[in-house]
Amino acid sequence: MKNVNISEYRDRLHKTSLKIAEEAILHVEINEMGYDVIISPSEIKEFVYGNLLSEGFIKGIEDITNYYEKRRKDLINVILKLKTFEPSFLRKNYNIVWTECGSVPEIQKRKGERLRKFKHGFKLKTKDILGIQKKVRTKISDMEKTGGVHFSALFDKNLDMEQFSFDVGRHNAVDKVIGKNLLKGGEFEDKVLFTTGRISSDIVVKCLRVRIPVVISKNSPLYTAITLARKYDLCLIGYLRGRKFDIFSSEDVVVHG
Repeated sequence: MKNVNISEYRDRLHKTSLKIAEEAILHVEINEMGYDVIISPSEIKEFVYGNLLSEGFIKGIEDITNYYEKRRKDLINVILKLKTFEPSFLRKNYNIVWTECGSVPEIQKRKGERLRKFKHGFKLKTKDILGIQKKVRTKISDMEKTGGVHFSALFDKNLDMEQFSFDVGRHNAVDKVIGKNLLKGGEFEDKVLFTTGRISSDIVVKCLRVRIPVVISKNSPLYTAITLARKYDLCLIGYLRGRKFDIFSSEDVVVHG
């Protein structure tokens, strides 16, 4: 975040300052092939590891044999070596810059990839789901004033917050909390993902790959995301606002109380 001096109009003009979200270009090179991402310039390693896991490039932290990071002003270079790498896995073209805020029209599975249905081993109480909002607010009070970033959090099955990240891209924020958990050696099958962004099909696919069984958002899911969630029994909750939320799939995970 950067403080910027501005003139603000609230019935009259006066001088003030405002916190503004920053962005940088991240260039990731994997076994001599690369791609670029527009990203908030923090938690870069966490993002890279989470992105590789959620996009199906790696199965675990041991698949990365070398990581090198160098920063120069608003340009961040990361060079990686993987044990095995399939170049066709890069669904973005080389040197195309994106913020990871798009949506795919259909599921994009990797070569030989098999996605499995969830068997839910825990329940979530309605009051605890509503309580997520207060827990997230304690983290975003200052950053929310910028209006320029998305937030993601990873909770355990008791809905205690374990990881939190922000980014200019909603996908990036999700990948950062995934990367944080991966780097700490955490499991994913007893976790709940919260995001402030809409839930598109590619967010659901990330969770299917990583094995996060519950996704909650303050915004809406898209139709394809709902279809995928129902197919694989992923619990999908949207419109978490105030004293309400909507359950779009696997409603048996949620119990009143």
